[in-house]
Amino acid sequence: MDDSANILAMAESPLGMNAIAGDDKLSFEGVLIGLIDRWLDPAIRNVPVVICGMAGARQGWLEAPYCEVPVAPRDLASGAVSPTVADPRVAVSILPGLCQRPKGVGEISGDADVMRGEETQLVGFMNQNPDFAGWVCLPGTHSKWARVADGKITAFRTYMSGEVFALLSRQSILRHSVGDDWDDAAFAGAVRSAKTQPGSFLHQLFTVRAAGLVALNSADVPSGVAVLSGSVIGLEIADILDRLQDGETIALVGAGKLASLYQAALAVHGQTALAMDGGAITLAGLSQAYQTLSHASQRI
Repeated sequence: MDDSANILAMAESPLGMNAIAGDDKLSFEGVLIGLIDRWLDPAIRNVPVVICGMAGARQGWLEAPYCEVPVAPRDLASGAVSPTVADPRVAVSILPGLCQRPKGVGEISGDADVMRGEETQLVGFMNQNPDFAGWVCLPGTHSKWARVADGKITAFRTYMSGEVFALLSRQSILRHSVGDDWDDAAFAGAVRSAKTQPGSFLHQLFTVRAAGLVALNSADVPSGVAVLSGSVIGLEIADILDRLQDGETIALVGAGKLASLYQAALAVHGQTALAMDGGAITLAGLSQAYQTLSHASQRI
């Protein structure tokens, strides 16, 4: 990227933290240089490389200790760590993750929680939406919801919705009842039930199986995948809606089918959330971190 955050070139690799750390023949620096070597000029030293995500985990390249909420975007960047590198052409900064320590009863969020990578997306979102107040959703295998207020990330919650859906649809008895047929009405109904009858969640799951066994007509069987998806996502959203304060709104960072399901689930409860591209938001967050790090180095 240039100094105005315009993308000049892109590269990617399937090698993540576990693959690199688990192979004695690989190193984090080696994988990085293998990706960007052709972009580097031998005559130029210390080209800044800003990294977010699991490279900063304990098992990653170099642990970047968590910053604790509440936190402002500039504080996240100031917590970056710099691993020692052999190649003089690059200067690497690894951004920290975000943590939430248990708080007292009655707090907005009193649960222990962590994230790595999503905090950079939140920084990008906040840079583009400086006056936002409410909850930002980052759907995924482990969905993150972060509360943003007064220019700070004040609290966040993680939901294992994607992982639970995958386990139930692939490894439980429900795998026999989850096909490719989709029904928007069945999805909406399950989302609604998750809010009005949260205590019936486990029972609702089994109806996915039972409905197909007792139906006299296959046309009367609701879409199993829609009911399962609506039940899981619906319970997650119901919890957030109970925490939404007056004057707060909901934003969605993501794209594709999963983001559209969250939009549809929110719409069931009268909530409108425009989905923003996660890749673009991440780049905005990395660019903001680079600017903060650059200004800090100039003051030294």
